Amino acid sequence: MPITPGSDSVVVEPAPVEPKAQVVQPEEPVAAVESAPNVHLAAIVTPTIPTPELEATEGAPLVSAAERRLFETVPEEIEGYFDLFMYVSKSNRGPLAQRMFVFQRDADGKVLPYAEWRVSTGREKVEIHHEKRVRTTTPEGIFMLDPDRFHQRYWSRTWDNAPMHYAMFYDLRNNEKASGLAIHAAVGKSKIRRLGKRDSAGCVRLSPANAKELFFKIKNTTQGRVPSFAVNEAGSTNRWGRVEKAVDGTLMLQDGYRAVLLVENFDGRDEVVGPVVAYTN
Repeated sequence: MPITPGSDSVVVEPAPVEPKAQVVQPEEPVAAVESAPNVHLAAIVTPTIPTPELEATEGAPLVSAAERRLFETVPEEIEGYFDLFMYVSKSNRGPLAQRMFVFQRDADGKVLPYAEWRVSTGREKVEIHHEKRVRTTTPEGIFMLDPDRFHQRYWSRTWDNAPMHYAMFYDLRNNEKASGLAIHAAVGKSKIRRLGKRDSAGCVRLSPANAKELFFKIKNTTQGRVPSFAVNEAGSTNRWGRVEKAVDGTLMLQDGYRAVLLVENFDGRDEVVGPVVAYTN
């Protein structure tokens, strides 16, 4: 079962963050946005999102497998720049399938499990949409989030104004075009019922409560300097953590969110033994 720590809390959205860095943006052009109201910082009560203390149960092998996969894949030279880590398996079967595992770094630098939630990733098909062939694929890779494109309310122009609320778009470009891929809420009973199965056009969907919690947790607690992922000659962002470096070899940094996502097509059956039981509060 998925965990929804703090999902009943009332959250006041803070004023928009204004990152200074050059930010690489995203793949298919998406969406009509409803801007957040202009609120003076002095008037904001910054929400405190509780950090659940998770106790290991029989589900520990499941969480351990996700953590191992994540930290074996994210390059060591960039791992220390992040405080929140997300692992998503886009597999359509197996114990890890269609789940997001969230880990966070504590004050002592130790990475601890925070939550496990059901998701829906892309349908992984070639489909006809408005007489065009489109791939409803969730790409594998390591992704940062674009601090300029966090939207509490969002509608996709590409997909007939489908709601994508609590949208957190990837910091990703494909052939010089900003990607329309995002983590966002599943809106509507039918989409919420499909969580745990492939169902999206390529984005990672969460339940509305989980998407809201993750949105404010990242926005309010992870601002900082992060590596700038390399962009190739075709104008596409590197998807496996290769970064831009100065002449002397130091990493090029930009303002952003110290949160990173790994997506892979891995079912976990070779790594997880025993019953699949989630962490509990």
